[in-house]
Amino acid sequence: MKIICEKNELHKKVDIVTRAVAVKSPVYLLEGIYLKAEKAGLTLYGSDGTLYIRCRAAADVIEEGEIVLPARLFDEILSKFEDCELVLNTEGNNLTMQCGRSVTTLCFMDPAEYPAFPLYDGFKTAKAVSNQIVSMIDQTVFAASLSEDKPILTGILIEMEKETLNFVALDGYRLAMRKEVIQETAEKSEAVVPSRPMREVARILPADETVKLYCGSGLFVFVCADIEIAARVLQGEYIKYRNILPTEYSTRVIVNKKSIQDSIERASILAKQSKANLVNFKIEENVLTVTSDSEIGKAKEEVEINLLGKTLDISFNSRYMLDALKEIYDEEIVMDLNTSISPCAIRPVQGDGFLYLVLPVKTSNSYGA
Repeated sequence: MKIICEKNELHKKVDIVTRAVAVKSPVYLLEGIYLKAEKAGLTLYGSDGTLYIRCRAAADVIEEGEIVLPARLFDEILSKFEDCELVLNTEGNNLTMQCGRSVTTLCFMDPAEYPAFPLYDGFKTAKAVSNQIVSMIDQTVFAASLSEDKPILTGILIEMEKETLNFVALDGYRLAMRKEVIQETAEKSEAVVPSRPMREVARILPADETVKLYCGSGLFVFVCADIEIAARVLQGEYIKYRNILPTEYSTRVIVNKKSIQDSIERASILAKQSKANLVNFKIEENVLTVTSDSEIGKAKEEVEINLLGKTLDISFNSRYMLDALKEIYDEEIVMDLNTSISPCAIRPVQGDGFLYLVLPVKTSNSYGA
């Protein structure tokens, strides 16, 4: 194999593909990155057996061939080269890399046993914009469970139906849901994709590009420009989350999002000094009072609100509330509540693009509400 390419172009693509490669694996080959040079250009591919990333890089192919290189070592070597034309040439079991006056030789592995990129022909499909996908992941993945007690909850549920794409994540303490109208009518399907691949998708997708989605045969695939990302889906039945979505409220608060977020952040400085990380809401006409109390101090914040319905006292883990608020970009939000022991639903003032549920923390005063 012999190719000539721009170092920066190759390094950018190697950096993307390396995200799928195992850091440590009992199968050493899975710590490698697969390179295939052919007339059409250079294909790079990495996988740990559950996540697969493949992309293409522009290159002048002098001699075709395929090899597997230690991924992170190759990535680090490229990062130290100057920005110049790079020549890759294989001799025996070694790859020689020449960039300007720098020459490095690296042993490569036989690609024959490297796992193939999964096929996705015939899968159910949909089409969206990359910005939509990235925002939907960012605004839900934080609510996926970190515990392996219920593996199905460690991923994001993706639902495709008609012209709607829906992402849902929950961990037993909070729920995050995002909905988008997409470019192309989707065939009805659903899958639960693990959090790690979803985070990588959000990091990798370029802005303002069309993304094709493919769902089927235990896989979910994202294709955008010259990048393909495939992930093995989680097996099992997801919680019937629609059964727990509140349909009515007795207390509705309309509030400036930044004001309530800033107030909780200030109160949480002291709240974090206790195990419960507790902030208390006292909801009254025109004002929501946020308080926190710890052994070393107290905090009190007042936020102007519009109140519809009953007054209410309720407490929350400040981190769970802030995780949701930080991912909302609307100027105003609606907070729907019923009792001091039922979840708070956070919604947009108009539309149904997002919904966050946050369970309250039961305190000695909770059952009086």
